[in-house]
Amino acid sequence: MHAPRLAFAALAVALATSAHAAEVEGVKAPQGGVVRWNGMAADECGFRGKRYPAVDAACYYPIDFRAKPGVHEIALYDQDGKQHLSSVTVEAVEFPKVEIELPDDTYLNVSEDNRKRHIEERKRVLALFERDIGEPRFSLPLSRPSATLPDSEDDFGSHRLFNGSKESQHTGRDFPVGAGNPVKAVADGTVVLAEEQFYTGNTVFVDHGGGLISMNFHMADLAVKTGDEVERGQSLGTVGSTGRSTGPHLHLGFRWLGARIDPLLLLDTPNTLPSIGDSPRTAEKKIDAADAKEPPEDSPAN
Repeated sequence: MHAPRLAFAALAVALATSAHAAEVEGVKAPQGGVVRWNGMAADECGFRGKRYPAVDAACYYPIDFRAKPGVHEIALYDQDGKQHLSSVTVEAVEFPKVEIELPDDTYLNVSEDNRKRHIEERKRVLALFERDIGEPRFSLPLSRPSATLPDSEDDFGSHRLFNGSKESQHTGRDFPVGAGNPVKAVADGTVVLAEEQFYTGNTVFVDHGGGLISMNFHMADLAVKTGDEVERGQSLGTVGSTGRSTGPHLHLGFRWLGARIDPLLLLDTPNTLPSIGDSPRTAEKKIDAADAKEPPEDSPAN
């Protein structure tokens, strides 16, 4: 009398198994990198316990610059709802060490008032990364944040030692753009925080949907306020040197699904990203090219 039940259970298992495509060979990527999966039309993606919408029918998997090295499972859900599995092997990166001299000790021997101020500011920032993901309002590559974008120093993820005593890890890239030049939105989005902060000076965070938030620090002034809707290429403010800064520059950072990633990766064609389905030789070439990455050549900002 139990045979029909057993047969039904076996059929259920068979159907569940057939609903998933065979696992696809994975790819390697460095800490702070991004992996792409574009071999089939994607509707949603899965990574690190999150399920989120694809961007232009492709899946992207951002890897935090402190992600644990090793194999991590990723998923793609096609437009028929079928799940496909693969993996990314995260490789450790030895980020550069940089010594910086600050002209005064305001940011070294921090006063109690400024310490409390920073704690409150940090709470507001961290809350941004808990927002609903929403639909992407961008395509890749993103627009450049300046009409011209000089080469950045190799400073993403760098361990910075200030005056030989205070250390922090740099979450973005600094570009030597002159004071007063506009800092532009890299894509359409909503300004979710625009204020003057202790360490980052005049600061703008823009939510571009799809879990992507751009971060613009140390500006001389702000042209937007919290809650504003901005368009790709719109000015957010101008380049300056506010907060903990040694001189005017354009600071750009990204948090994608909370992961801190190298901003240059999203300013170049996505074809340069390690992709599921790449041959081992192609994947290694892309990683080597990323190590020597410079901003794309000048072109219209929009």
